[in-house]
Amino acid sequence: MQLRLKHMRDVRLFAAAITVVALAGNFALQGLLYPADLVDRLRFASCVITVALALPISFFVGLRLRDIYQLTVSLEAARDHDPLTGALTRAAFHRHAAGLAGTPATLIICDIDHFKAFNDCYGHLAGDAALRHVVEVMGANCRKGDLIARFGGEEFLMLLPGTTLEEGGRVAERLCQSLRVTPVPVDGTDRPVTASFGVAAVRTAREAIRTLSSVERGL
Repeated sequence: MQLRLKHMRDVRLFAAAITVVALAGNFALQGLLYPADLVDRLRFASCVITVALALPISFFVGLRLRDIYQLTVSLEAARDHDPLTGALTRAAFHRHAAGLAGTPATLIICDIDHFKAFNDCYGHLAGDAALRHVVEVMGANCRKGDLIARFGGEEFLMLLPGTTLEEGGRVAERLCQSLRVTPVPVDGTDRPVTASFGVAAVRTAREAIRTLSSVERGL
């Protein structure tokens, strides 16, 4: 079992719980080692000493556990997401899609039109801005449970669990239209960025992975 302290509230609860356990252990140990009359005389002083030691130490340990959790979350996010666009990596997509086994879905593949020419004409920084822009548009047109991943250099994909081919087609049309009306600013000038979309219905997320693997082999 892994102990995860996410917030300060969790740290305070952890410190309080450890202190209560320390007090209970202290009482039990005194009852075993000392006669009852001596235990009564020592109870208040021993409680003060136990709390004074256990509470700050457990609070400090709780803070460190929270820091470890936050670092773990950051490392997992860095591992699973493309550093330029924030979309899922290919490996993370496979892992998340595998967790949706048995769910029918729609797979949308997006390829930015003439991206090499755009990159060559306006520079790599403009190309990077175009990639980020496409992912932002995709993110604005999907639900919380949908998956967006960077498939290749300028190729992206979306997995829409619980949707039909018709619904996926409408999403692709909406994405296409959104890109047409939202150009990318490059050196103070708006530059159009468009993309082509392919849509496929899959019976399960596992089938989406097989479809994706077929596309990968064809590239």
